[in-house]
Amino acid sequence: MKTVKESQFFYPLFNHYTNSPSVALCRIPELELLSQIQLEHPILDHCCGDGYIAAMAFPKTIMDAGVDLSQKQLDTATQRGNYTRLECADAGIALPFKDGKFATVINNSGIEHILNLDKSISEIARVLKVGGKVYLNVLNNRYFDRWPLSPETANSYRNFQPFYHALNEREWRDVLERHKFKDVTFTDYFPESTSKVLAGLDYRYSAHYFRKRISPLIILERFLPASWLVGRWRTKFGNLPWQAAPGTGSGFLISATKAEV
Repeated sequence: MKTVKESQFFYPLFNHYTNSPSVALCRIPELELLSQIQLEHPILDHCCGDGYIAAMAFPKTIMDAGVDLSQKQLDTATQRGNYTRLECADAGIALPFKDGKFATVINNSGIEHILNLDKSISEIARVLKVGGKVYLNVLNNRYFDRWPLSPETANSYRNFQPFYHALNEREWRDVLERHKFKDVTFTDYFPESTSKVLAGLDYRYSAHYFRKRISPLIILERFLPASWLVGRWRTKFGNLPWQAAPGTGSGFLISATKAEV
């Protein structure tokens, strides 16, 4: 199985998220798998954020559209210049695009944070052409089944993220097929050992930044040279495997095709 330090995205990610190593670690398999997708235009980056992930995964591609709830993030995406059109909208309510406009929709680690999953999937189906593809990178139920800390910390984490949909393969297939998707497949990542390391790290950094549970060590890291920290993260996490066998990963890339109505 491939390790974190073998990823082409290791140095770009850990340099970008030097003080948030849990984010960098989580993004390794997401980018590895996204970058292998054969995109077909027009493309919608659903929950695009600041555009960094799309720019990393598809450096030679201009996305036809991006949508996000945060105008601040969209302002950064505008400056990045890898989108033709950007819209500020709640993807859990409605997408500001015409029916059947896109051939590809991607969502990287965003859809699990939308409360109304059925509505968001329904809207993705609406704006996709028949035969169009949707790709969703998500952590799944096994991430929390393997949670290495107390149940109370898992509940706290899910509340302050917020993380609404930790679903298994059957549950994801059910919701996608309910909205007329077919050929649903899963490519797994994060075996149990890596999942537990990520979860512990993710909770500590998320609690510090989102819940203001101040960690003196995390504060100290902000004053250390970035190159030293990246070297530290390589030593601590570099040998962790990110690939996982089917049905064993704590995350997966979901692919589905819009069927005839």
